Amino acid sequence: MIIFLSLISPIILFFLWASYPWDLGAKVVDGEIEEVKNPKAFEHPTTLSILTWNMAWGHGMGSEGTAEYVKNDKAFYEHHLEMMADAIKHSGADVVLLQEIDFGSSRSHYIDQLKFLAEKTGLSYQAKAESWRTNYVPFPYWPIARQFGKISNGGAILSRFPIIKNKIHLLAKPASKAWWYNMFYLYRYFQEVTFKVESREFTLINLHLEAFDKEAKMAQVKELVKLVKNSKIDFVAGDFNMLPEGAMKRSNFSNPADNYEGDHTYKQATLMGLKEVVDPTFYLQKEESWFTFPSVKPDRRLDYIFYNEKWPLISTEVVSGAHAPASDHLPLKAIFKFFDPEFIRD
Repeated sequence: MIIFLSLISPIILFFLWASYPWDLGAKVVDGEIEEVKNPKAFEHPTTLSILTWNMAWGHGMGSEGTAEYVKNDKAFYEHHLEMMADAIKHSGADVVLLQEIDFGSSRSHYIDQLKFLAEKTGLSYQAKAESWRTNYVPFPYWPIARQFGKISNGGAILSRFPIIKNKIHLLAKPASKAWWYNMFYLYRYFQEVTFKVESREFTLINLHLEAFDKEAKMAQVKELVKLVKNSKIDFVAGDFNMLPEGAMKRSNFSNPADNYEGDHTYKQATLMGLKEVVDPTFYLQKEESWFTFPSVKPDRRLDYIFYNEKWPLISTEVVSGAHAPASDHLPLKAIFKFFDPEFIRD
């Protein structure tokens, strides 16, 4: 028995240390808000440009730890972040919603990617939603040298406008997974953020939904519908990990695990009462022009922006270009009317 305990004790101690802070249950917490530079004054901006981007922590393809994943040096991530910053600046976005951003992880050489992008883009206001924090993630499983190690990751907002509230809804982890697996697994989340521009306020939700468990994803969307209906939410955007209801291809992707047959989360999401920036009929006329994943040779749409129709939509586009290899998703951008003499009716 003594020999057995001496062998098993180091394993238990490593597990407890690696999985700290031992988070499992759903919860709502207040997130950080920060301004890093003196912002420019804005008087009655006529438009509001929103961009959502799953940035795959600047790794690009293989960021999930698949066969394509390789460890890269710090210069690699700095170069990809520079590409992202240039794309964001060129897009002219006022508010940027980011998913899968590292705040100080060993796999990306402890770069605070939110601060890096804030400084490079000039978007002064930041709101952080840490949804994955562990001392050590032993994945990919082998070889050990490829493992992610210490993780601090989640969602974030960069904004040209002041942020006055940042509330983070950490969602229940998949019940289908073992408890020890969920000790190391990320939270999916809703990041509920409120902005103030002069006399006007608007609230949006930045989210990243479950990718590998259909039941968990459907439960998350039902929770989202309830939140939007019970709150004053103007926009909901992010990586939904779902296909449009009319998508022509739902299975037989390069990764056999990517199967959306029987997945009706899009239909459930429409119950929020918000409109999607790409009309379903228009989407089907040229489906491939709206694909956001993978960034290289995209074959499906996973990223969305829903909006309250009191904000008139001006335009929508998937932002492609030289920045594509920096993530495994392409950004989606939409522009809305903001201050307009014919529109102000609050």
